[in-house]
Amino acid sequence: MQIDAGQELTLKALDTFVAVAHAGSISGAAAQLGLAQSAISRQIAELERMLGGALFYRTGRGVRPTMLAAQVLDDAEPLLAGARQLLESARGHAGNVSGLVTVGLVPAVAPLLSTRLLTAVKERLPNVRLRIVEGYSGEIETRLTQGAVDLAVVNRYRAEGRNSYRRLLDTPLMLVGRRETMRAHWRTTGGVPAAMSLQQASGLPLVLPVPPNAIRNLLDELASALDISLNVCMEASSSVVMKRIVIDHGAFSVLPYHAVAAELAAGEFEAVPFSERALRQTVVLATSSRRPFTVAAKQVAQMIPKLADALIQEGQWRR
Repeated sequence: MQIDAGQELTLKALDTFVAVAHAGSISGAAAQLGLAQSAISRQIAELERMLGGALFYRTGRGVRPTMLAAQVLDDAEPLLAGARQLLESARGHAGNVSGLVTVGLVPAVAPLLSTRLLTAVKERLPNVRLRIVEGYSGEIETRLTQGAVDLAVVNRYRAEGRNSYRRLLDTPLMLVGRRETMRAHWRTTGGVPAAMSLQQASGLPLVLPVPPNAIRNLLDELASALDISLNVCMEASSSVVMKRIVIDHGAFSVLPYHAVAAELAAGEFEAVPFSERALRQTVVLATSSRRPFTVAAKQVAQMIPKLADALIQEGQWRR
């Protein structure tokens, strides 16, 4: 794009600018882009001369965008995304699908789905590179809406949301505990039920996600509606930590089947589903309503429902 004699605005310069804006520092952008800090500084300085104003304030901890930078960022990001989409689309039509596809996954599905997805991508799309971002549904949904990930597998409990969704499976939430702890509890209540109410679990020591969290919000809202108090002995932002506490401290938790399938198969955990219809989890494939969908991202997205069906058939996930 010719701006003036001797000045040329390049996509590379815009990409560098966006990297600095998101990293909040020259050094962070240099590490991300694999460039020397001096090269980053020169590109930013040239861009500032071209645009006629400062893009960043220098601070003790890095850089902070100016008002001009904020305006440029709003236009630069869709421009860069469009350029990437054009390039990858052209490669796709030429039979050479390539590029980076960023997939957001919730912890319950991440271990199995990520390894199955990598196998499928290596086999069918050898020039595509996967980036897996793990987080709880709210965090991943935010990244998706902002265009920071291409697609995601998240949990849904309600219909709201600005992104596009395809249902992969629907499963009840379950009371989960160590086998010995669960069996001791059932001996005091007269046997193992086929399903149980939240009220029956309200007195048990529960380790639950740190709010705000979709499962936690659902449990708190239902408990409030039923006028019961949950006995939360610990909160954790990691399902790995939650399961460790269940094992080491005889606590209980509330999780879907696929989050504890390995522990159930090994006989380490036992679980009973909740009877309340509200305590069900829908796992969906979500795509961004704002980020352009590349050929590579589209083909990776088409793989995920088939992989989910295979995991259900194998009993790793359960409807």
